Amino acid sequence: MTDDSQSKGPPRPATLKDIARALKVDVSTVSKVLSGGGISVRSETRQAIIDEAHRLNYRAHASARNLRTRRTGAMGILLPNLMNPVYASIVRGAVRRAEETGYVMLVADVEDEASTTSVYLRLVSERRVDGLIIAVSARSKEIISVIEDNPIPHVFVNRRASIGRSVTVDDQAAGYLAAKTLVEAGHTRLGFIGDSDDLDTAQRRRAGFLRGCIEAGLPPFLDVVGPYSRKGGYESALKLLDAPERPTGVFASNLLVGIGALAAMRVRKVRVPEDISIITLDAEDAIYASPPLTAIATSLLEMGARAVDEVDAILHGREPQDVVIESPPRLIMRESLGPPPKPPKPSRPSK
Repeated sequence: MTDDSQSKGPPRPATLKDIARALKVDVSTVSKVLSGGGISVRSETRQAIIDEAHRLNYRAHASARNLRTRRTGAMGILLPNLMNPVYASIVRGAVRRAEETGYVMLVADVEDEASTTSVYLRLVSERRVDGLIIAVSARSKEIISVIEDNPIPHVFVNRRASIGRSVTVDDQAAGYLAAKTLVEAGHTRLGFIGDSDDLDTAQRRRAGFLRGCIEAGLPPFLDVVGPYSRKGGYESALKLLDAPERPTGVFASNLLVGIGALAAMRVRKVRVPEDISIITLDAEDAIYASPPLTAIATSLLEMGARAVDEVDAILHGREPQDVVIESPPRLIMRESLGPPPKPPKPSRPSK
């Protein structure tokens, strides 16, 4: 006969979720209490979390346990695409502020969900950084679970998530300004190119664009969903061009999408802005497109710098905030915006 207790192996170590489930509190609250992060919580709740952790024999990872006493002097930033000029600007703002506050910034380029979790776990387990700025989207349960079970001071930048604070710009105001600009140029048939509503930045930009259209009394705009990439913009623009009522003004709600849309116009021999006007979100590269793209500029450098400030706040025991950068989006006029094409004159009947 075999010993069942031995065949089952050792018991599973207790996790933050176990403590949260037992006390019916948020995992983020448990994480912050046990990692020593700044958080306003009732003293009895704090003590209950500590007692439950002892009862379950919870053992935090060494990096979390020693976070407040063994500093590395480094922060990390996880990016979905370092080649994206938008993120290059965010990183530049973060690196400058990190230097001002005495941190070294480690930059990690992660391509997909698997590499995100792998890099995150490595940075935490090897205790490479004191805190993290996360620019990837925490849409999957796996990523959320990894972050919750392996806590480290962190904020999301250019993203919002249910498991941490965030630093963003006013994406809704940017979308509204894009619609308003196209309307003021005389366009009434509008198109929007964005990512799916699973991506919170795309959701807010779309909402702002919709508000601008409603205020102008316009019919529903043509809405095409595709990845925030050059290829995504290219393929989405082709769908707009094939629509029965082709738009005359388009908001490509990401710079890479705008560049891809321009490529689609060239392939189809559609003139910009004579046949279709395009507005995008700005980064420095927008001016080098052909034609240069009219853009809504947001405070990317400031967003990166503020993300460093919020991680630093956590490390010093202060309560972090959800931050929306107050600097409003600005319109940068370039050559891709013009009035809508004039309708063809009706042909005269032959005598």
